[in-house]
Amino acid sequence: MIKLDYTKDSELFNKTADKWAEKIGNGRGGVQNTQMRKFYDQVLSLQQKAKQMTDEDFKSDLLPFVKMLNSKVAYASTRNSGGGKIVNKSFVDMMNSCINQVETKKDLNTFKLFFEAVIGFHKGRD
Repeated sequence: MIKLDYTKDSELFNKTADKWAEKIGNGRGGVQNTQMRKFYDQVLSLQQKAKQMTDEDFKSDLLPFVKMLNSKVAYASTRNSGGGKIVNKSFVDMMNSCINQVETKKDLNTFKLFFEAVIGFHKGRD
């Protein structure tokens, strides 16, 4: 499980993200960059909206849509492309772990930064 707290894991955006990028993998059995980017864009969009909101508005108006990402990830895990699943179990595990920890705007921002780091390491493995 990922702990989305860079004050407790100073390597969250470095070694921890790199480890998850490796688990997620590329190529056969891994997750393609386009799928990772699709989900990252959704997280980024939610985070941009959150910036403009009060904490109370975030909890009532946006947090449910952050949590809904779990269902989108679950759906993606059932879809096939090119003979394999479009997202693998490691990606689902990473996303579920992160999404389930988001309760505040700060949590969402940390999730976005972590996901950004994972994508960077993932892309570097091409």
